[in-house]
Amino acid sequence: MFLRQFLHGHPVGVSYPFGCHNEALRIEDEAAFIRFMLAKVPPVPPEAAVLRAANSGLVAAAA
Repeated sequence: MFLRQFLHGHPVGVSYPFGCHNEALRIEDEAAFIRFMLAKVPPVPPEAAVLRAANSGLVAAAA
C-alpha cells in the first residue's frame, strides 16, 4: 500500500490506510468521538466471561 503511494508519486495522507471515509476518524472533539463510538455498542453476550477466560488461557491453566 505504501509502495503504491511511492510509485504513484502523490502523497495520500495518513488517513488513507485507515479508511479516509470513516466518519469516526473525522471527529475532532474527544467527547463527541466517545459518544459516537459508544452509541451502537451491543449488549455483552451471556457467555462473554467464559469466552474471555478461554481466550486468555485461564481455562487451560486451571484444568
